[in-house]
Amino acid sequence: MQQNKFLFLFLCCLQVVSVAVAQDTSAPAARERLHQNFDRISPAPDAKRVYYEQRLYRNPLVGLIQAQEVMADPAVAEFVPLFQGIPLGNYRLGDTLSYTPLGRADRQAYKRTVPFRPWHYKLDFWLQPQFVASFGNFEKPVQSNTSLLLLSQLYLYRGLVLNGGVLFPLVHELDNRPKIIRPAPLFLNQFLALQNHHFVSASAGFFYNDQYGLNIQYRHMPLDRPFSFGAEAGLTGMYYYTGKGVYYGQVNKLLLLADVAYRLSHPDLTLKLSGGQYLQQDKGLRLDIIRQFSNVEVGLYAINTQNGATLGFNFALSLPPGKILQGKHARLRTDDEFVWEYSYSGGYNIGQRYRTGYQLDRKLRQYHEQYLQRQYQQYQELSKD
Repeated sequence: MQQNKFLFLFLCCLQVVSVAVAQDTSAPAARERLHQNFDRISPAPDAKRVYYEQRLYRNPLVGLIQAQEVMADPAVAEFVPLFQGIPLGNYRLGDTLSYTPLGRADRQAYKRTVPFRPWHYKLDFWLQPQFVASFGNFEKPVQSNTSLLLLSQLYLYRGLVLNGGVLFPLVHELDNRPKIIRPAPLFLNQFLALQNHHFVSASAGFFYNDQYGLNIQYRHMPLDRPFSFGAEAGLTGMYYYTGKGVYYGQVNKLLLLADVAYRLSHPDLTLKLSGGQYLQQDKGLRLDIIRQFSNVEVGLYAINTQNGATLGFNFALSLPPGKILQGKHARLRTDDEFVWEYSYSGGYNIGQRYRTGYQLDRKLRQYHEQYLQRQYQQYQELSKD
């Protein structure tokens, strides 16, 4: 009898908590907490379109749905996601999801509606692991250089950000460099979204993979069509931190690549053929097969260059738990896009390259209409259930 009494009280408490949670979810306070996930969210003067920017989620659909929940206005049907303060396109949410590109008049209206204010952006800090491994040693099957980076961004102007942070080495087995706390890659990046589906990413500074210099990526990518193409050029030199300072090599390494890609809507598969000159004057071709899932992207590739041929795989995903601490003006989170690649090397320095903050084609793939539309349909079906 006593146990039944406790069970009854427990169920009553559970019901009260459930009701409280349900009420809190629909309350303005709950929407305000959801609002904190965004760096900015600004309605257009006609109150039918919303401009927003969020850096928590790799999958743009999460931001689209949360923006809709924050507005809580059925009249608002069009949402324009921003990347580094630059609008990417217009997405309409209804019975289905649809995309339309932004014209010159749309972009001018955005600038009038949303003036650039760098202090409106949160102090955004994130933790990012860095893992470089070598497999196959008989005595020690796995050897690695493993580090943890604390990174942040400073918004300087529309599309222009300064990336930097601190690197904390954890494991250092692949070379003789000192195991010291040192600056993380430090570089400027300018992102541009131009007319007629032209996108540009230009970077200057100290990149990943011990390269410093200049890099520019260009892509023609209609976000509602399957075909895209792009190019990348860079001029860099080697750098690394010693116990007494920084070593700089000559800026004489030319990276010059071009690619074409075709996207299959079922099942969100992209075929990409690229080629040109990689680092170390290594010339060759590479074929990628890329599969997009809701929360992860997985790729297989084959590459053949003057230095040899090899196969490999890569993946990109958001690291859990995502948001760690968050307030109105600052946030600590995990990396929204951790990228790792492995190759079964049949030679030395095959198709070697470096990484800036993001790869332009990978970033834009996430905003493709068909990719988001498929997920939105699944979301609608689950909501009905």
